[in-house]
Amino acid sequence: MKVTLPALKLVLSTNIKRLRKEQGISQEKLALKANIDRSYMSELERQLANPSIEALLKIGNALEVAPSELLKIEK
Repeated sequence: MKVTLPALKLVLSTNIKRLRKEQGISQEKLALKANIDRSYMSELERQLANPSIEALLKIGNALEVAPSELLKIEK
């Protein structure tokens, strides 16, 4: 299966937002928990930034999921 960058950015954005909302936390609180800038978190959720592996790890840890869950494509 071939995945494009725009499609993967959409998956990441959707998964972060879904997990964050399921946990009832704001974008700002998630950024604080992940120790990343709030504006960067906003860019990720709006599909404007490409996260590093380190950023995926921090966000996954803050959401208490494996980083791979952030990139999981639902079929």
